[in-house]
This record gives sequence, C-alpha cells and structure tokens, in this order.
Amino acid sequence: MYIADLHIHSHYSRATSRDCTPEYLDLWARRKGIAVVGSGDFTHPAWRRELEEKLLPAGNGFYVLKKEYRIRDDAATDCIQPRFVITGEISSIYKKNSRVRKVHSLILLPGLEEAERISRRLEVTGNIHSDGRPILGLDCHDLLEILLELCPEAVY
Repeated sequence: MYIADLHIHSHYSRATSRDCTPEYLDLWARRKGIAVVGSGDFTHPAWRRELEEKLLPAGNGFYVLKKEYRIRDDAATDCIQPRFVITGEISSIYKKNSRVRKVHSLILLPGLEEAERISRRLEVTGNIHSDGRPILGLDCHDLLEILLELCPEAVY
C-alpha cells in the first residue's frame, strides 16, 4: 500500500502558493509519507518546462526530483523518494441541453511528451497560458475523445 496525492496545482495556478514547485512538492511529500505526487497543471507551458528541467524519468510513467533540487530538511525522511506522475485539471464550462455545465476533470498522463501533445491540441480550444488550471468551453465527452485520440493510455 502507498499514499498518493494526485490533485495538485503548481505556482502557475491562481490562488496557490508560490512554493508549489517540484522542490517543495517533493519536500512535503517526504514529510507526510506520500509516495506518489501528481505534477498538476500539465497544460501550462512554463510549468512543463520547469518539470522537464527538474525531474528525471524513473520508469513506467513516473518521475523523481533531480538530486540537486532536493531540499534537505530534518523533518523530512530521506528513505522516501516520492514519484511524480504527470497530472492536470481541466475546468470545462459549456452549455448542453439548455443548461450550463461546470465540470472539473482530473487527467493522468504517461509522460511529459504526451502532456505537450495534448496541450498543443487544447490550445486550439482556449487559453492555456494564463492559468495552470485552464477553463475551456469544451464538453467533457469531447475532452475525453481528444485524450483517447492523442493518448489512449491517459486516465480521465
């Protein structure tokens, strides 16, 4: 058994701490005994660049923080090396059957390459640059179709 936190946001999301960085996500995961941490906000281009810089592939779609970025802390155990998985939240606000729908979808991806490919496609639909958790006028069914077409291994 392991503990995972898959609904995370980066410092690129509104109303989040500027400390929502890979370094601090790793630190707090070690402090709390969390083995798997979502990256959050995979659609944000600057966040993807930061993840590419600071994470190393660890196999099977997981990543670990590079040693040079690890924060040393007496309250955090060094026997846990949290694994990161690429995740993001898409907020869909759209009209269907004469009613407004507001749905938050959590998406898990097998890697940063897939995050790049899906983000390029979602950029056609709406602005993914201004917030780590974009709001798109995209029906959830259409979002699922995009994911299945571009990355059948995605978890929606």
